Amino acid sequence: MSILIPAIKIMQNDRPILMFSIPAIDLRYISYFNPREIDREKGIQRPYKSERSKDIAAYIDTEDSVLANDIIINVELEKNGLSMENIYDEFTGKLDYQILKETSESLSNKQKIAFVVDGQHRLRAFEYAEKQEFPLIVAALIDLSLAEVAELFVKINYYQKPVNKSHVLDLLGISENIFPQYFKLHKVVEKLNEDIASPFYGNIKMLGLGKGYISQASIISSIEKYKLEKILIDAKIETSEEVLYNVIWNFFKAVENTFSVHWGSNRFLSKTIGIRSLFIVLGHILSKTIQKKKEFSYINIEKELKIIDHSIFNNPDITGFGGESGVKQLSKKMIEVMG
Repeated sequence: MSILIPAIKIMQNDRPILMFSIPAIDLRYISYFNPREIDREKGIQRPYKSERSKDIAAYIDTEDSVLANDIIINVELEKNGLSMENIYDEFTGKLDYQILKETSESLSNKQKIAFVVDGQHRLRAFEYAEKQEFPLIVAALIDLSLAEVAELFVKINYYQKPVNKSHVLDLLGISENIFPQYFKLHKVVEKLNEDIASPFYGNIKMLGLGKGYISQASIISSIEKYKLEKILIDAKIETSEEVLYNVIWNFFKAVENTFSVHWGSNRFLSKTIGIRSLFIVLGHILSKTIQKKKEFSYINIEKELKIIDHSIFNNPDITGFGGESGVKQLSKKMIEVMG
């Protein structure tokens, strides 16, 4: 029985490339690697480093993981007695995965039908990740020779140089003049990560880099999505970098003090759903504090948060929440308890 996958055929200089998406577990099944530490004569890929794949695997298993760049493979049809017509129907635009699978089953474990040209660390990350059905973007070249594969690999990797992360915003065109709002929030989050007294100290992945448990993008998105600045603007309070920093610092310092058992790496409130829910609660308490003309200090915020029973964060009905609907349900329950 055929297993058909939608695929787009692209021609570049008379060479076909098939673009499609496939679960990681299925791509691994038909793929093989040939790093130089295995084959010094013909090995093309750079040495495999398991730690790098483990780091990628840890990211894949987070709630907001995205692998937007494609895995490049070379499908070796001719040497296995196949042709493009055997695996791809141009009329329907479907790729027959079953043929690729069966051909790979007939070969040794070392050599399957598809050679991974670029993306071995990303694909091998699924040796450690839990999300085996994670859909990957694949660019499949057809019947390249070893020399052509080597040349392509060099062009992809050799000429790319690491970019200092301090220059990334400039390269993306995100400057104070072009995107002042984003730039301001970036500076707020950067300070939250670098201030040793901050509840987020050293735990924010700036520009997606680092070992923190929350990303800069998630915090900035929460500030914007849950309209933190609008609450201040409506109250005629300045929304400067310093004011925003103090508001966020005070609230999450109170969270850290009140819910220390549930705050920190791999703990419920420090996961994406927890932090986004807390930003909604932050907006609720900030509005309430402004209305009562009280000081928005972490001591006053703690008085509000202490009303919440810690058992709410151990309830499977709560911890099982996911996505934006989960964020809203969790924040609603916390706000209802506070009144």
